[in-house]
Amino acid sequence: MSTLMLDTPTRNSFTGPEILQALSEALPDATVHGPVEIVLDVETTGLTPWAMKKTLTNGKDGDATPRCRVLSLFLPHNGFQTAVDLDQFSSEQKRTLVGMLHGHVWVGHNLLFDYQWLLNLHADIRPARIVDTMLMATAIRPEAVYYMQSVIVQAETRQPSTRKNYAEFARHVKDKMAHKTRSGDKEGGALSLDDLALWLFDQKLDKTFQKPQNWMPDYLSPAHYDYCMGDVDIPPKAARALLKIDSDTDIHGVLNALDNHNGGKAYRDMEEALHVLVRMQRKGLYWSHSAAAELDAALNVAAITAMDALEQIVPALGAFRERLLNPKQGMNDALKTAIDQAIRAETGQGLPTTDKGNPSLSAKDLEEVFPDSQVVTALQGVLKPVSERGKIPQYAALVAEDGRIHPMTGINTVTGRTSSQEPNLQNIPRDPRFRAIFAAPEGHKIIATDFSSIELRIGAALGVRSWRMLRFLREDNQCQSPQRQRIAWIVQKVPELLPWLSDPSEPVPARIAEANPFPDSKSRPGMDAWALAIACQLCVIVKKIHTATEGDEAKLPFRLAYIKGLDPHMITALAMESMSGRFELGGLTPIAYLESLTRDAQDALKKTLKGPRQAAKAVNFGLIYGMSAKTLWNSGRQSYGLKWTEAEAEAAKNAYFELFPEMGLWHWLLKNAFSQRADILNPYKAYEVQPATAGGKLYLGNTLSGRLTISSKMTSGANYQDQGTGAEIAFRALRALPEDIQSYLINFVHDELLLEVPEARVAEVQALVEKTMITAADSLLLRYGIPTEVETSMGDCWVH
Repeated sequence: MSTLMLDTPTRNSFTGPEILQALSEALPDATVHGPVEIVLDVETTGLTPWAMKKTLTNGKDGDATPRCRVLSLFLPHNGFQTAVDLDQFSSEQKRTLVGMLHGHVWVGHNLLFDYQWLLNLHADIRPARIVDTMLMATAIRPEAVYYMQSVIVQAETRQPSTRKNYAEFARHVKDKMAHKTRSGDKEGGALSLDDLALWLFDQKLDKTFQKPQNWMPDYLSPAHYDYCMGDVDIPPKAARALLKIDSDTDIHGVLNALDNHNGGKAYRDMEEALHVLVRMQRKGLYWSHSAAAELDAALNVAAITAMDALEQIVPALGAFRERLLNPKQGMNDALKTAIDQAIRAETGQGLPTTDKGNPSLSAKDLEEVFPDSQVVTALQGVLKPVSERGKIPQYAALVAEDGRIHPMTGINTVTGRTSSQEPNLQNIPRDPRFRAIFAAPEGHKIIATDFSSIELRIGAALGVRSWRMLRFLREDNQCQSPQRQRIAWIVQKVPELLPWLSDPSEPVPARIAEANPFPDSKSRPGMDAWALAIACQLCVIVKKIHTATEGDEAKLPFRLAYIKGLDPHMITALAMESMSGRFELGGLTPIAYLESLTRDAQDALKKTLKGPRQAAKAVNFGLIYGMSAKTLWNSGRQSYGLKWTEAEAEAAKNAYFELFPEMGLWHWLLKNAFSQRADILNPYKAYEVQPATAGGKLYLGNTLSGRLTISSKMTSGANYQDQGTGAEIAFRALRALPEDIQSYLINFVHDELLLEVPEARVAEVQALVEKTMITAADSLLLRYGIPTEVETSMGDCWVH
């Protein structure tokens, strides 16, 4: 391949407007000749075009205005490549340059970032397709990070690695897993371009000029240019490597391989969602300064009142009144010591510590360790309104000249769910007064439509799928599937298992029924005992399912609840209350009892059982992923405000799996038929290796679209299937909305769409949005018999 380079008189090799003629010759018009592959990357002075100005460091001169400073381009079909200094361009010249990219196939990594900046230069720009190696790694190669871990385990336990950059590779992987461990698997997870380069090509990328401040100076050096051009060929190479196709495959072959991959449908949903998300960001949410001022004043009053109460309990903390009430002041050592002494005087126990051994004053840690402490309760009464008040100026600082906030909503998590930055509008305070700050301008209303309990509906569908999978495994006598092969050792050692599964109306075989389902591993039970234990667990679950359904899939309890339009939290609450002896169901199941009531009676019961229903929410959202009783207990207290004991959490867990045994079946299959031994990093101590021989294990699954999911934790393995499906449903809804309705979108929070709609179109748009969302969910849920409902709130501000 010949490489077309430009002789340029510029002192730093960056090109200016003179590139336009050469680019027009190298890049065919997509509307005439069809799209070609364009590898692109931007360097900017901020995270978003609406970011706050940053201060230059090291005394350098330059302009800190948020802007797109450099656009690097590479055309693989003819080798043309260049890096353009956009500061040399007029606005019209920038528009002309970016307009040349319209209608082509963009290739890069985390292209939503580049897309938002290019859209800011040309509001009508749109690529024909997007080949994003970050999304590809998520959708089609979720095993990548575990392959990387296996390289480390092999190098540290068997044979040293021959990789030139092994040390950097190992550090990257371990740091990534450590971050996941600290965040509880809830943050990040998407692979960076550095990760891909180290893994696929043993290549370490230059990160010298990664920070925005490096692109603010007036003069860009040859080193800046080398930085831009140094990795421009990595995304197209990585895209082909991720697909396991030849490196010289043309872009049409790349797209064909991508679309036909098992994760191709999910990738296409993500790809199409990017077009919507960047335009949603460009529109932004209107900020009401008057509502913000009212909330600030109200929170200040609440904090002062709470501080007065705290001083009554701990007079010594009065000396720190000003510091505690000031959102801009953190806690100094003297205040931490005073709090520690107050808690110690009340409870006889000092502050909990962090992983590094430092005293922890986080609300989560304090409430977990001191659930009944008056000092902690009073202290949190002060800190919570102060913390919320401190967020108001942080958000206000990001209000742009148009009076709106423009957060960047990207797809950069391992599940495919979105995250929000600058600012994070997916994690704002729950206080409805805070949401009221995001108001509709005159003549408009804000519509907020979300999927009703979509996480649990997906869980119900996964339960149905598990029941069908068990039937498939039972009938797979030739052990053709990998899942059947993984449980073949159980079938071999317990031959009476399969015949019984064919007719679970019969009594469980005596040898299985008499087995200990949970033998003590410290007693080192043999393989025969383990096989019997696992078979016993399965038989108990299947017996419960058969009792509930008599073999009729439509009667699977979770599915049945949604078919009958019943509240799953009320059903779980009734099961918990009945098992504890606090509620009499008259011999009926919780589902049958609730169904027997009129709607008015159901509503009245919901008020009567308000507390148990709140507890049921903690149970439903925790146990769907196999949470332990102790973790459930902590989650209920911290996230749902429950005042319950560990014993009550354990009883709630038992009630849940009695009520919804198909959830237990899903977990059994995940642990036994969908798990495999593997060399991994310890999922709880990321800097320790855990070879397959020492218990290293991976849990494999699929979203309802067929996308592969993998985790080294069983709970995360279940979570990824459910929340990954939820993300795909939401993206299908986004892409299916008509363009004019898409233009009303102002925010997107996992399963909630927020639109700013002209008053004259509110009823029309609401109906269309609800229909589109239901259709998107039906595309994955109806095949399992699970219906979908959505809920809409409408008002002058964001109502949820």
